[in-house]
Amino acid sequence: MRPGFPLVIALFGLLPSSARQGDITPILEEILLAEDRRAHGENDLALLTGALRHGDPLVVRRAARALGRLERPELAVHLFPLLPSPIPAVRSSAADAIAQAAQGFRGDSSLEHRAAAWPALLRALRTRHAVERDPAVRGMLALSLGRLPYFEQGEIVPVRMELVSACGEHKGKGEASTNVCRGAEMMVRSTWRRLPLVETEVRLLGAVARRMAAAPGPGRHALGALLVAQAADDSTLAIASHTRDPELRRLALTGVRRLPGDWRHSPLLSRGLADPDAAVRLEAVRALGRVAGGSGCARLARATTDPAPHVALVAIDLLGACSGDSAAVARLAGILQHPASSIQYPAHALVALARAAPARAAPLIPETAAYPTWQLRMYAARAAAAARDTATLTLLAGDLTPNVAEAAITGLKEVMGHTADPLYRRALTGVDYQLLLTAAEALRGTAEREAAATALLAALDRISWAKAETSRDPRIAILVRLRETGSPALAARLVPYLEDFDSVVADTTAAILTTWTGTVQRTNPRPVRAAPVTRDEVEALRGVRLHFVLRTGRTFDVALLVDDAPVTAARIMRLVKKRYYDDLTFHRVVPNFVLQGGSPGANEYSGVPSFMRDELTATTHARGTLGVSTRGRDTGDGQLFINLRDNPRLDYDYTVWGRVVAGLATIETILEGDSILRVEIRSR
Repeated sequence: MRPGFPLVIALFGLLPSSARQGDITPILEEILLAEDRRAHGENDLALLTGALRHGDPLVVRRAARALGRLERPELAVHLFPLLPSPIPAVRSSAADAIAQAAQGFRGDSSLEHRAAAWPALLRALRTRHAVERDPAVRGMLALSLGRLPYFEQGEIVPVRMELVSACGEHKGKGEASTNVCRGAEMMVRSTWRRLPLVETEVRLLGAVARRMAAAPGPGRHALGALLVAQAADDSTLAIASHTRDPELRRLALTGVRRLPGDWRHSPLLSRGLADPDAAVRLEAVRALGRVAGGSGCARLARATTDPAPHVALVAIDLLGACSGDSAAVARLAGILQHPASSIQYPAHALVALARAAPARAAPLIPETAAYPTWQLRMYAARAAAAARDTATLTLLAGDLTPNVAEAAITGLKEVMGHTADPLYRRALTGVDYQLLLTAAEALRGTAEREAAATALLAALDRISWAKAETSRDPRIAILVRLRETGSPALAARLVPYLEDFDSVVADTTAAILTTWTGTVQRTNPRPVRAAPVTRDEVEALRGVRLHFVLRTGRTFDVALLVDDAPVTAARIMRLVKKRYYDDLTFHRVVPNFVLQGGSPGANEYSGVPSFMRDELTATTHARGTLGVSTRGRDTGDGQLFINLRDNPRLDYDYTVWGRVVAGLATIETILEGDSILRVEIRSR
């Protein structure tokens, strides 16, 4: 860094943003574009590294973020000079970007691969953490150190103790103190299995957790660290269960793994089952299912009448383990005889009854398999698998709704194995990605290799024609199965895929052909580029809200996090303007976790053709925030999820692009299969 540069930055940072905006807009635009295309050329890298020396702190911060999001550890050296910047926000951005760059080390199996970049990176963050005095920057440094992909125990011991000690010494309840303890929880979460908490760490975290009533933010994360490491003692759980914060009461119940005596004598569990907050009751029902065994079936049966549907449905599911309790079985049968207005109750009850009493469920499964509502047929397939009803599974494997056929194929694989190979091959004639992936996996180990290879190749050609990036998972599954079932005679058929639009598919093809031919194959992928997002497009989103109207009549509003996830927000808005989300369902609902929707096929693998880039930030997955569903880095497909509870374990893995700002109670009422009527664009 040239002499005087920090002072120039400091003085320039004092100018009003309006006075600088006209000068920096072009370079901010270029940074945005370079980040979105993941700096695929030397010119992009030169732009980003050069922008780190710009006179405007906002430009420097955006360039640092973009460089970190490339996840190339060797580039972190360009960020080190920013750590002593006189501007706290620049120091924070640098620490965050360095930690993101380090994610490129994930999965490395040796220090040799990490070379000199890893120790330099770790040393830079630890050195800054030791001298940093600004609370907000210390919080970001803790988050950065807490999420590094550590390799050796010798690295974990001192850093984790530093973070846990910093959490124990926090002096406030603001975001800075919370982030310090977030960093400690993140590190405990990723390292405790390799290195269990020592007594000092348990004591320090316990002290913070027991102050949770006075400082809920740090307390939650200290308690979360103890819970994930299975080190929370009964007294700490008891304190949490008495707080006014329902999230702390809920967390306490996640720690119930065993009870010294009869569960009926547990004040923690008894209070939880009677808690006024539905999320706490739900967690208590889950705890009951874990610890009570058969003695808890009667109480679970009572919970099936809970006024909160999520609580009742979880209780119904858990009754499936009560095969020895005639009253529990009768309760499940009663739900099927007198179903509520919601289809979820009989659907879940049928599967639970098939597990608990297959003979009682047997006559009901074919009846349900004939219902016009496809979700009920899908649950009928799951029930048929539990009851080993091969006739219904065979029938539903040919269902015209791919999700029903997929559930049946999954059941047939478990119940009939390779006897049903013709049905798996028939499923490969479809176009639904989830069904194709399931069928390809079901053919693992098939003896009819030639027939399987023929069907697999036809499926690969058919879905590759559309050039959808989001077809990656089924195409990789097909290629993996082709490597097993095919032979060198098929090599010519695969050669075109060396130039596939997806580099992962091209690389997988090259590996197969190299094995078959004995000659190293070279790839030349030809990617399809999505239309770039412009800065003007992003700026137009400020002040905009998305108004979700459900078919139930309920609504909720989402504010876009334009500064955190500008490209994601813009791509979501493009879809909204095309009315993409209208009439799509919430196909996945996990109570006390997330609900997910926005899939045209109402499953995990159906979305828009082009991948979305991840935009990972320190914004936590708090209750009511929205994220982008992915299956690996930069694989978003337009599907969204909403956090039903605080989910810090999702932090830095998924893009947080929005926050529910009105109608938060609505998201608690959404059930699997509920649909979005429309999404309206509104200005504040």
